[in-house]
Amino acid sequence: MDLIPYLAGSIGQASLDRLAGCAHPELDQHVAAVTEAATDELGSQRDDAVQLLGFLVNYASGFVAAAAGTGWQPVPDDQPLDWESMRLAAVCHLVTRLTEAAASGPSSTVDDSQPYG
Repeated sequence: MDLIPYLAGSIGQASLDRLAGCAHPELDQHVAAVTEAATDELGSQRDDAVQLLGFLVNYASGFVAAAAGTGWQPVPDDQPLDWESMRLAAVCHLVTRLTEAAASGPSSTVDDSQPYG
């Protein structure tokens, strides 16, 4: 069983939860970077929720594997979020928006401008 997607989601969601209710320009930059990576990779398929979700899971998994390979570990709760945790929070933010849009109906799109958490 591959635990990397689970770890990526858990770390990302915990990081996103720590940011809930506040504006975070740094997180906005990470959301924009992940969105750009998805557009570069998927092109017009970025509007396909299944394709986009698959990309986000693979992106987060690869990101955690690469970061862990360099010795990275998530920061303790009493320390500010690091760059890697912010990137995973951005992925979780996009996954949340994607799943909320899918639950709203087939004509919904992902709104990257929504507040966090």
